[in-house]
Amino acid sequence: MLLGIPATALAQQDTTRYHLRTVEIFGKPAEIFASGSRVSTLDSTFLRTYASASIADALQTRTPVFLRTNGPSGIAVPSFRGTSPTHTAVLWNGLNISQPALGQSDMALLPLTSIGSVAVQHGAAGATYGSGAIGGAVLLNSQTQQEAGFGAEVMQELGSFGRYFSSAGARYSSQKISVALSGYYLSAENDFNFRDYGRIGAPTRRQDQAQVAQHGFMQDISWQLSSNTRLALHGWYTYADREVPPAMGASNTNAGQVDRNLRLMTELNHGSNWGETTLKAAVFNDYLLFTDNSNHSTTDINTYQVQAEQTYTYARRWSLRGGLNLQHFEADVQGYGRQVTEDRASAFLLFRYDPSQRLDLSLNLRQAFVKGYNPTPAPTLGANWLMLEQGGHALYLKGNVSGSYRVPTLNERFWQPGGNPDIKPEQGWSFETGLRHRYTWGLVELESELSLYRMLVDNWIQWMPVTSSYWSPRNLQKVRSQGIELSSRATTTLDDWQLAAMGAYTYTASEQVKAYEGNQELNRQLAHVPLHKAQLGTDLTFRTWTLTGNLTHTSLRYTDNSNAASLPGYTLLNLAVHKKFTLGQYPLIASVRSDNVTDRAYTVLENMPMPPRSLALSLRFVIP
Repeated sequence: MLLGIPATALAQQDTTRYHLRTVEIFGKPAEIFASGSRVSTLDSTFLRTYASASIADALQTRTPVFLRTNGPSGIAVPSFRGTSPTHTAVLWNGLNISQPALGQSDMALLPLTSIGSVAVQHGAAGATYGSGAIGGAVLLNSQTQQEAGFGAEVMQELGSFGRYFSSAGARYSSQKISVALSGYYLSAENDFNFRDYGRIGAPTRRQDQAQVAQHGFMQDISWQLSSNTRLALHGWYTYADREVPPAMGASNTNAGQVDRNLRLMTELNHGSNWGETTLKAAVFNDYLLFTDNSNHSTTDINTYQVQAEQTYTYARRWSLRGGLNLQHFEADVQGYGRQVTEDRASAFLLFRYDPSQRLDLSLNLRQAFVKGYNPTPAPTLGANWLMLEQGGHALYLKGNVSGSYRVPTLNERFWQPGGNPDIKPEQGWSFETGLRHRYTWGLVELESELSLYRMLVDNWIQWMPVTSSYWSPRNLQKVRSQGIELSSRATTTLDDWQLAAMGAYTYTASEQVKAYEGNQELNRQLAHVPLHKAQLGTDLTFRTWTLTGNLTHTSLRYTDNSNAASLPGYTLLNLAVHKKFTLGQYPLIASVRSDNVTDRAYTVLENMPMPPRSLALSLRFVIP
């Protein structure tokens, strides 16, 4: 379910010199090498307050990203700037965790309660994050404990349609060691009523095939071995057992899906006169079981990943990072008929230069190596320029040019029937420019940003039906995605009142402009890409009370590339009220939230109903 999220939940991350010069020696983020790119980060207060939400809920409500989902608690995959979910890289502590068979990550399986920070980089980022980052990247990082001492929190939530959520976490930090542990449990019946327009007379039916049960935990342990050496161990486990609802008008085949994901990572950071050395080693296991009345399909993939990088910063004017990433996949997928293994490697150089207080530049390059392919180098050139600073105003001009490359996923090559071992890899270029304006007048702060982008991708891969029983990937010769992203955010404080308000609009035109055969689909909007998306949000706080409102509009989406059929647009209103109490010296936050307040009937994907108006009550107890 979508949430009413505070307008303060999303902040634009400035990639000017201040990030380069204030970041601590350990864990310098790759975003500082993204000059000229748009990078958004979710506020840490939001991550704690809305811990029962998934990353899918947050991205859909507060970013231009469009989430393709088949229902509440169902599969939810992100689409950046008119691209497909396989064009989004998802990184956890700097390593790619996208499932190798599908080339994407299900955001509904990633709860906010387990995440320390979430950032989103819009646009091509192949040089920084590797193969697959054609449309953008979602950057997840584990929790860190900054203050010494002990802390804990417990959260309970009850909601409509049999929803129950519970989470708990504890953390401890001293000069030498930091430990954070958290776990969660979610269950929901999702037994809402809907009009079944796939049946004669559109009768009202109750959804009886959408139950879900999820649980998981995360651990983060960090040792300060010396003044300049740190060792960290990260663990993340998620489990989900979900019923897959049938489409409207279709018979119930009792479809279900079990997802089990285990991610283990160790990280060593060492600082010296030669800069910062970072070594990472990880093992990921992704298991998926799909069943229905006639199928029983399993996917079991082990990923082994090693990354070494060296970062050197000179005189706080420039920073150079070089590194090597190695990946090994072992895929036991029933649909392949055999075990598939693959090795990948990539070498990268990231360079950031601040020639003056008003200008920062970045030049990045990555070269991938994959057997059977000849990946072209993926470069990025970007800049931020403070062109005006006067009377409380600051106006920045930004821009970047990026190359990108994507190796076909394992499913696109090996799935039977339908997989195409001769499918061509994708290659593209992205161009972006824009303005960022900041204005401060007393206690009023206003920040606005305008981005214009144009993306050209050769051999875009898209799955299409071959027969009524199976689909197969094909290459679209050239796809052009171009559009506008506009956002504005204002905050002010007056005595006991605090107000934050935001507005955002995106225009996305994604079309095939060249075809290998036929022209009936040329210059038409690609399927499942909304042309318009708009958002309004407010967050009003008075002493211990907070009122949150969020309004989101998504325009119509075509269901095929010929634009012969479409799904109507929809507007959703979410509201929430929070009250902070004090039990002794510890805060207790009570919340009441209503999603889809206007009770709008809508679908995100064809014939897959979404829930009507819902209500949720929660309590969160915190030991800071």
